[in-house]
Amino acid sequence: MILQPLQQLVFINRDKKNLQGLTPYQRQRYNDHQQQQRSYKKFKQPKKFSTQFPQIKKDDTQYEFRIFHHVTNMKSAHFQSKYTLSMGSIPNLLLHTYFDQIVFYDVAKLKSETTRIPLEALGLDVLDNICAVAGMNGDILLINLLNGTIDKQIINTKRDFINHVHFYQNYLIANDNRGIIRIFDYQNGLKEIYQYQDKASVNLTSVNQSKQIAFCGDRLGLNVLDVQSDSIIHNLDPHSEFGFAVAFNPCKGYELASSSEDGSTVIYDLRSPKLPLQQFIGSDFPIYNITYSKNGSHLFLAESNSYLHILNASHYDSVQSIQLYGEISGIANDTYDENRFYFSTSCSFGDGICEFSK
Repeated sequence: MILQPLQQLVFINRDKKNLQGLTPYQRQRYNDHQQQQRSYKKFKQPKKFSTQFPQIKKDDTQYEFRIFHHVTNMKSAHFQSKYTLSMGSIPNLLLHTYFDQIVFYDVAKLKSETTRIPLEALGLDVLDNICAVAGMNGDILLINLLNGTIDKQIINTKRDFINHVHFYQNYLIANDNRGIIRIFDYQNGLKEIYQYQDKASVNLTSVNQSKQIAFCGDRLGLNVLDVQSDSIIHNLDPHSEFGFAVAFNPCKGYELASSSEDGSTVIYDLRSPKLPLQQFIGSDFPIYNITYSKNGSHLFLAESNSYLHILNASHYDSVQSIQLYGEISGIANDTYDENRFYFSTSCSFGDGICEFSK
């Protein structure tokens, strides 16, 4: 069912200086609240590094704002759940998790539908027509988007949070609050084929072409695990607070980005990891989501509130900063257009999806 009020709201939201169409009063209220939040900041300042690449310069021409789609329930259910937006092989269909719901949004038809799911969701990933959802009670949900079949499995009998799930080629990788990283053959009944136990909660993992898993969690340090030898091959120390997100460049498997609650992102070349390639420091909020574009040309960095930054990944020497009103709860690349991406955002005045393209 096409929602007429939704269409009207979308069509009028093309103001590049006010993406969400808020009134001056709403924007002022939000800014006042954020100023109070900054005064209560409890995280340590990030470390300062010398880097291989030169100082980052501002460049606001990398991506253009296209439209803001008003969609309900785009919030994060939990501070841990910042990977809640994804797109598979079905054109224009974005999926978003919120508590025990999945929001389906067609960005071309402006069509929004919401359905209940049998778990409390933390995040999701979509590959082709299969959607995987991480659950708060040690469970994973697999949904076939073509025929609607649902398979729910409890993979952690202690019922610890599954902090995230993501697809890599023919595998599904999961990490949880018990510090366990698991690899599943999701096409064979979610059969577990690998497990690694860390000493602290693992917040996020990323995999490269060499079957290396980078991970970070509730302890200082960024680690790279070689699955074939079952050993840690890199142990890096980029942050002054717990690590929250990691991402390998999909086209350069030796480039690894890491972010933290200290509000910084550090990028390494693992061929020479002693000196980072680059360091980016945000505007005082934790950076909870880092995502590369599909072609590896840009790195998206989402602060917990108010800002999304885009680093040009050719030399990590220029940044575009996008200011918004609210938290960012997911970033997704367009499956069919590598020059287009989306991010979901929410505040007390309205939720929705920002669409940007080159």
